[in-house]
Amino acid sequence: MPKNEAKPKATAFGNNNAVDSKNSKIKKKKNVNSKANIISKKNNLSGKVKNNAKKKFAKNENDTNNLHKFNKKVTIILIIIFGILLIVSTYAWFSTNLNVKIREFNMVVTKNEGLSISFDAINYGNIVEISKEALIDNLVNTYPDNENQWASNGLIPVSSNGIANSNTQFFDFYESNGVLYSIRDKENGFIYTEKRDVRGQREFNYFIAFDLFFRNDSGSPIPDNLYLDTDTSIMIEDGAEEEMVGLLNTVRVGFVPIGSVDLDASPVEAQNIQCNNNCRSIIFEPNSREHTNLSIERSQKYGITLVDGMYFPTYATIGAGGPIYVRNSVSGSPYIDKNLFDIQETFTEEEIDQPMFKVPDGVTKVRVYLWLEGQDIDSLETDSVGADLTISISFVKDTEGYNTDAYYNE
Repeated sequence: MPKNEAKPKATAFGNNNAVDSKNSKIKKKKNVNSKANIISKKNNLSGKVKNNAKKKFAKNENDTNNLHKFNKKVTIILIIIFGILLIVSTYAWFSTNLNVKIREFNMVVTKNEGLSISFDAINYGNIVEISKEALIDNLVNTYPDNENQWASNGLIPVSSNGIANSNTQFFDFYESNGVLYSIRDKENGFIYTEKRDVRGQREFNYFIAFDLFFRNDSGSPIPDNLYLDTDTSIMIEDGAEEEMVGLLNTVRVGFVPIGSVDLDASPVEAQNIQCNNNCRSIIFEPNSREHTNLSIERSQKYGITLVDGMYFPTYATIGAGGPIYVRNSVSGSPYIDKNLFDIQETFTEEEIDQPMFKVPDGVTKVRVYLWLEGQDIDSLETDSVGADLTISISFVKDTEGYNTDAYYNE
């Protein structure tokens, strides 16, 4: 080969392969190192995230535990506070743990002379048995729009002074959930009163209310007078505790004569009779002069002298509100709040010979109520498991004197 001739270059398949192989190994090594670094970083990051998550979870768990402990402390404190503040049964109708069950309740027409009674203006008779089934269940088809109330859990003391105006048939009823005492003044209890819902149909309420229809077809030329008969009675079960016997004296029966339709009117017409600024409430107070020794004793601490055999007036609730000090709510107390309590106009067993209202020839719709009057003086501090009552309300109308001049000129 000539001296000046250049040596042939290595071909791509010669020495260059060795270089490439070496570079490839270097790259692979770098890639491996790079992947290892990435994995390591990921693992480190994952570890940090896990550690942070654990710390965060532990913190949240601690916070939750602390919150639970705090809530528990607050709950205990509130229980203690309310335990100090709320004392129930110091005044009967402010208590909710007292109830009176109805063992038997009926209404009877005696000496009927063409007078009969009904719950739906369809099925009439001279006696009706009053129960949850009779007032609620059995009227689903015959009187579906009724607004009857039953006391499935028993009667609980409330207070009412009848209807608020002449254009309503619904009594105003008031309740309270207990007597409260201020921590600073443990002697003077106070209450808040609320108005009880009386509209609609209810199986559970504190009182009983229903519509009663009187059918009078005696043909008398003028409306007949309707009375309560002397057979009317409200009795308590034998062996009842003395304070339950006292509570028997707080029973009230209310009536609202709503209006009348002709004898040939349909039952629906009778059912839909409404007040037309002509309604009035009538409250019957049986046992109005009877007071137990326990009631007499409990009245003394309010400065009230109660004598068995003497009538004592009741100041029923006429408005919701509070706080009202108990001493300002007791009937007969000189401190009674006249803005929230007013005299309850009643007729008693000694006035049973006076007519309640008139029933003309036709069908007369009357709203009836039964309740325990919490403002009655015999309701003071009553606290018992309850007792059973047997109630029978008898009606009678007069049929004498239709042909006398005095009756026609009345």
